[in-house]
Amino acid sequence: MNLPFTIQFDGVARSSAVEDFARSRAEHLERHFTDLMACRVTVSRESRHGQVGGFFSARVAMTLPGRELVVSHAHEHDAHIALRDAFDAIRRRLEDGQQIRRGKVKTHAEPAAGTGDDAGGE
Repeated sequence: MNLPFTIQFDGVARSSAVEDFARSRAEHLERHFTDLMACRVTVSRESRHGQVGGFFSARVAMTLPGRELVVSHAHEHDAHIALRDAFDAIRRRLEDGQQIRRGKVKTHAEPAAGTGDDAGGE
């Protein structure tokens, strides 16, 4: 993996399984999107106001030339699920950007002049 990868755990015990999972997902994205420059992942345990316990939150930030994509997802019981959902969302955003750059996104035709509801009827 040539992509600079960092992972941080906030309020959660460091887990090699979670780290390996995140690293493998980042490697997969690196193979498909060659313009990625860095990947930062944060896994945290958040508490909800007035409730016992909390939920897991995963934040994935991908750096690309001239911009950064950031996605966060949360799950009540499992950090793996929050992380999986965050990586799935960032993959979709990367794919959307790739489609736009390649010009493969449909554009709508401009409406013809003089058609519409504001034609000035009495």
